Amino acid sequence: MRPSGIVIKKRLFIALFTALTGLLGALAVAVPSQAGPVVSTATPVPLAASAAPAVPAGATRLGPLAASTTMQVDVTLNVPDQAALTAFLSGVTDPASPYYHQFLAAGQFGPRFGPSLAQVAAVEDTLKAEGLSPGPASSDRLDIPVTATAAAMERAFGVTLDSYRMLGGRVAYAPAAAPKVPAAIAPIVAGVVGLDDLYPMQPTSNDPASVGPANAAVRSIAATTRVAPDAIGPQPCTKASNAGPNAANVFAGYYGMNLLYQMDDLGQGQKIGVVEFAPNLTKDITAYEACYGIKTKVNYLTVDGGAGTGPDSIEAVLDIETIAGLSPDSTIDVYQSPGTQTGGIDIFQKFTTRDVEKTLSMSWGSCEVNTSLAAMNGYEAQAQKAAAQGQTILVASGDSGSSGCYRATGSGVLSAGSPSVVPYVVGVGGTSFNGPGGTENVWNESDSVNGAGGGGVSTHFCMPAYQDRTSIPGVINGDSKRDASASCASKHYREDPDISADADPLFGYVIYYQGSWRNGIAGTSAATPLWAAIAALTDNSPFCVDEDSGTPGALPQVLYKVAATYHSYVYASSPQGLRDITNGNNDYTPTGYTGGRYPATRGYDMAGGLGAPMVGGLSANKAEWTTFIPGYAALACHTQARKLISPKVASVSPKSGKAGKPHLVTVRGSGFLPIPGADQARIISGGKVIATVTANCGKSTCTLTLPAESARTVDIKIYAQALWSSPLVKGDRYTY
Repeated sequence: MRPSGIVIKKRLFIALFTALTGLLGALAVAVPSQAGPVVSTATPVPLAASAAPAVPAGATRLGPLAASTTMQVDVTLNVPDQAALTAFLSGVTDPASPYYHQFLAAGQFGPRFGPSLAQVAAVEDTLKAEGLSPGPASSDRLDIPVTATAAAMERAFGVTLDSYRMLGGRVAYAPAAAPKVPAAIAPIVAGVVGLDDLYPMQPTSNDPASVGPANAAVRSIAATTRVAPDAIGPQPCTKASNAGPNAANVFAGYYGMNLLYQMDDLGQGQKIGVVEFAPNLTKDITAYEACYGIKTKVNYLTVDGGAGTGPDSIEAVLDIETIAGLSPDSTIDVYQSPGTQTGGIDIFQKFTTRDVEKTLSMSWGSCEVNTSLAAMNGYEAQAQKAAAQGQTILVASGDSGSSGCYRATGSGVLSAGSPSVVPYVVGVGGTSFNGPGGTENVWNESDSVNGAGGGGVSTHFCMPAYQDRTSIPGVINGDSKRDASASCASKHYREDPDISADADPLFGYVIYYQGSWRNGIAGTSAATPLWAAIAALTDNSPFCVDEDSGTPGALPQVLYKVAATYHSYVYASSPQGLRDITNGNNDYTPTGYTGGRYPATRGYDMAGGLGAPMVGGLSANKAEWTTFIPGYAALACHTQARKLISPKVASVSPKSGKAGKPHLVTVRGSGFLPIPGADQARIISGGKVIATVTANCGKSTCTLTLPAESARTVDIKIYAQALWSSPLVKGDRYTY
């Protein structure tokens, strides 16, 4: 017999009606007679966002799911005032807003933006009325977990659940129709997540079978790009160096992280969360750390029963070791859960509820078209909560190029990645060094079937305000999808990825896995923890500390603000902050798609996003990283500074000296940047700069050596990085 959905008993219905009248308005909808019959508040209505998923081609229906099967679902709830939350999220990173830097603390989101306690209780009571035993609602009031048998789920939500044998032999289940809830609570409920497991989360690491411990095909980034490996931060042992050319110090050198290492920034005090749906061997991590001489603390947290006891995952090892090798003094918290949609959402929820780590790295995913709207909305709610708390969530965009479903299902349909395309999640794409002269271009190895970086346009989410920046070239482009319904304030849909980094196995990462060194491991799941390490180093950097910037990390609002505000840096012929990716596309031709939909262009594009990181500033000769020129870390901190740098010179001592000789002077004033190499003095005579010298500055004094000059009076102008300079005043004069 097919269940008919939830039926609320008369007494319970009267109580619910009384409680909800003040919250939701009249529950018995009065409509004109020509509009149709009045809908009873007890009438079950389907949840459109939880529509039955499409069963993949080749799957065989086996019959009804066994009634005794234990299932775990999340009943997710709506944010009542999305407009207020959107305004808050825009304001917390905007200096002109009263919300600026008013990030929420743990426990504040629910009372401020979640449903009321009465609304949560109404949903809980409805679930209990049908014999379900919901767990405690989350503190953010966005999720009610329910564990029950398949039979109980069918009765409660008015569905039938069927079993399917998937290609490859895995047995899965799915409902035949969307679940139903009474009209009384339908406005509160966002969806029911977990009624199917057709599309489990997939790792996005790339481990080509041809790549072994000493495969000569893996090329050296340092040799290709002529950028020396870092010699200051963590250094690999001989065995790691011999295993492959691209140990962690190579990435640190190429992306400019070593500049922060020079300032004793190794991520100390920072905590980074990592999402894993499979276990790893802790002894692999221990061996990796011993090789590098580091002692990165790694903790494991269980969500929904953990990641199980299956074979250890190369994905987990890649994620953890990449972060440890680049931000070694950070603490890594590994969130382990089953690879289900509920598992992913529940990890996001635990990450935001704990609010201990400011960065979360996720190298698993699916494609958007195979992810239920209920799950997508659940991810979005948690991503918005994270942004409201100043937390960054980074998610790999996938390794199937623009055909995002291919590696998981064999489908060549164009699709962005999930949950990388979710607003307020930072999607991470892939690059390679196969461009002319070793330039970084879009990762696409269709010819060797290695993969390509994911990306595309959402079919569901509007473009968030932080991405809708017309000052950034390419954000609105020929492949943008316009919102025909006019429901999007931006008039377009969300685009993915946001940023990118090396994901090419031909320039792959060296890791320690299952007792040996492996070479050429890559994919967007390597680019993602790399960016997580950058976020932690940025938060810990002297730039953010001295400017009281909080933890901007790689927040999506900050990334787009950097590109929009410092346009002349990012898109100059010698870029700074972000390296624009302008070569290639992410067609993954083994899928059969060759339409060239998302080519890399100047500015933003759906192949490389805003670009790859330049953590430090690059010198004019492009030979070394420099503190004076701001890189990504400095620019991110500058956009969120509460303590603005404003150099002013009050006096120079001594005021004069013999012509034709150099002189050591002390400049007193305020607003200097007390970071080695960050300040310069420019000597001005007759309105022209006649010399530039390094200034060693504290907050109120700078010492510098004036060059030998002919008899004259000069002004000493102090620059705090290349962004601010002192005005010319009488007190800054020196006479030869």
